[in-house]
Amino acid sequence: MAEGKTNWAMGTPAALYIIGASCFGLFALLSGQVSGDAIPVMAAWLIAAAVGIFICGIVDLARGDILLGTIFVVFATLIFLGGGLSFNAILALGAAAGAGFALSGWIWLAIGIILLLLLPSVGRASWSLFVFVLVLAVAVLMLALGFISGPVLGTGLMLWSGILIGLFGLYTLYVGTVFLLNTVAGAPKLGIGGPIFK
Repeated sequence: MAEGKTNWAMGTPAALYIIGASCFGLFALLSGQVSGDAIPVMAAWLIAAAVGIFICGIVDLARGDILLGTIFVVFATLIFLGGGLSFNAILALGAAAGAGFALSGWIWLAIGIILLLLLPSVGRASWSLFVFVLVLAVAVLMLALGFISGPVLGTGLMLWSGILIGLFGLYTLYVGTVFLLNTVAGAPKLGIGGPIFK
């Protein structure tokens, strides 16, 4: 995470809180805590989250933070905006929804690969960030395979994907608090661990 180039504050805590809250909803949906009838509501939340995360990503990029700025812009456009819009598009397909889920699965597969490609960079920032991006990558790959094979919420790959996304959500709430508290306090009060790669 690079030295800032503007006088703007970092957008990171806000983006992490938005991601964390959204992960709670995805956990509830994928693990079967709520029925698939709630998909349009989840889609609306994802689209709303995409706006905030994208703005935070642009702010971080303007500050010179290539790592978090890139992560947030990718999250906002592919996972949140794309995920939200595709949920609604799939529902509109009716009898052909299976083909829509399968196509989405291939895109989620690419997102999982992107997350794996981020690992060397996040590992240079923090070991805990490395671990939880890996957790998210596994969750997204499970989600992709679940979509390709025909999703059944609350079972198998969808269930485990939801659980892992929920764990990632808890982590992002913690990290958002770390950034916010340490900045407001003007000194390190909480940590996320040092790098594992040099």
